[in-house]
Amino acid sequence: MGIVWSARSRGLRGEGFIRAVAGPVVAVAVLTGCGPSVVDESTDVATVVVGAGDDAASELLARIYAGALAGSGTRTELRTGLGGRADYLAALDAAEVTLVPDYTGRLLRYFAPAATDTDAEDVFEALARSLPDDMAITDYAAAQDRSVLFVSDATAARLGTTELAGIVGRCGELTVTVTGGFEENDGLRDMAERGCFPGRVETDDAPGPAAGGGVAALTTASAAARDATGVALQDAPDRAPGSGPETGTGTEPPVFTAQNVVPVFRKHVLEERQLEALSLVAGELTTADLAEMLDRIGGGEDSAVVAQAWLTEHV
Repeated sequence: MGIVWSARSRGLRGEGFIRAVAGPVVAVAVLTGCGPSVVDESTDVATVVVGAGDDAASELLARIYAGALAGSGTRTELRTGLGGRADYLAALDAAEVTLVPDYTGRLLRYFAPAATDTDAEDVFEALARSLPDDMAITDYAAAQDRSVLFVSDATAARLGTTELAGIVGRCGELTVTVTGGFEENDGLRDMAERGCFPGRVETDDAPGPAAGGGVAALTTASAAARDATGVALQDAPDRAPGSGPETGTGTEPPVFTAQNVVPVFRKHVLEERQLEALSLVAGELTTADLAEMLDRIGGGEDSAVVAQAWLTEHV
């Protein structure tokens, strides 16, 4: 048995080719697969139901994917407020929704908790292998919510490096202030797996670069990260999409797990034109776009208006 999914290559809007990849299914007992097939056996099979969790990012991404599908001529329905990851994935498993957006790394750790992949393409392929038989994914977007470490200018000068790998052996000297997003991304676990154990860990939902020997841990979609006056420690770059380890750049795998936006959907439900619509989002949505839109929503703008503005400009 294996899992097969189709994905269009990333590149110019509307261009690319279809690829099929097969691999073994990782047996992880997360979803039961025993619920009623509400979507698959509905009398209105043409409607694609896009689901979203309780947080603003999940709803925003769901609106973007739903809008792209609607632009392809697909009848869509949006269901928001489905709860946390376990809840909306259970709704997908029970065929109560057709598609949900999420992040590659968080999904991989959900379906395969022992996975250690961090590179974007490796995470994507491992996720595809770990999905239940009735689910599939297509292209991930450049947009992601990956963890990042910030240091003050003085700390960067003292450490003598702005590369994350360069501080691994000196983590014991540092106080790391973590955000909720950093913890959700398993940032401390990623650091520990590379041998980086901070001398002290504190929690703060919106830290700036810490003074002295401190480090502020944020995610790439954080407004605080973009407004910071310190230095972002550079993680190792990802390989180009589609390249394997034997053809990569030769750099070490990134410390932090890739968290690229990706749609998860019911297998054998979406048609070619609908997969193309999803690929348009993958080819256009950037981390800067995601951060800017979330800032606007945080400032009081309606997510439907924000999503439509992005769709009008990019899809």
